[in-house]
Amino acid sequence: MATKFALEKLFVKMSDGKEFIFWFDGNGKITVGNGSFGQPAANAFSLVQVQDCPFATQTCKSACYVHLLEKAEQEVHAAYQHNSRDIRKVLEKSLYRKTTELAFADWIRGNCPAGFRWHVSGDIFSLRYSRFIRAVCDSAPEVFFWIYTRSFRYLEPLVGAENLVVNLSADRDNWQQALQTCHRFGFRLCYLTVEGEVPPDLPLDSVIFPSHELRGRYLSNPRQAPWWQSLTPRERRMVCPPDFFGQSESLRCGRCKKCF
Repeated sequence: MATKFALEKLFVKMSDGKEFIFWFDGNGKITVGNGSFGQPAANAFSLVQVQDCPFATQTCKSACYVHLLEKAEQEVHAAYQHNSRDIRKVLEKSLYRKTTELAFADWIRGNCPAGFRWHVSGDIFSLRYSRFIRAVCDSAPEVFFWIYTRSFRYLEPLVGAENLVVNLSADRDNWQQALQTCHRFGFRLCYLTVEGEVPPDLPLDSVIFPSHELRGRYLSNPRQAPWWQSLTPRERRMVCPPDFFGQSESLRCGRCKKCF
């Protein structure tokens, strides 16, 4: 089954009459308990790939799945572009920011109480935006949030958020910085491998995301994939099941707890 996408609109009206529109997206992989693989619910807020990823590496730029989404799901990607513009406008004024934080929290509680992901596409682009994310999480304490980020410089506001799981996105280009940040904050490491390499000092609770060329989902027996055969038992336990084996109702975020 092809991955399906969901898209929902939020209107935020300010006290001065100014109105902003934000789009929430979702897909069969990340919908967790808010929907199903075949009928996903919108439970993410996304921006633009690369442009909104200030610490993107050459490796992640070359392997970014959003490049394909931009072509295949033009309406969804247009929503990302719109979000990128409007969130910056909102962050410029404290009153706009506070109103939007509360509007986000209300929408998330009512529409995706089982879990919310920050950024199917894009990343934390500023310290002010990081504070915005923390404020939304704090305003919806009963909701589980998760995020993948390379913006290690902007993580201070997220430390100690009890309902937010921060996953550090790493690859061969930023590995040492990611490992240092992991040791500093205790956040989980999520490693993208394009050529098959896996760092020997990857912490035990890490997650490995293989690039498309390494996955076994297209084989009748995925475990026969050459890359899988090259891994140790310890490393195999770290591999993202939906990415490697293929996505379905039983193989999606929410069923798999590796990142949570």
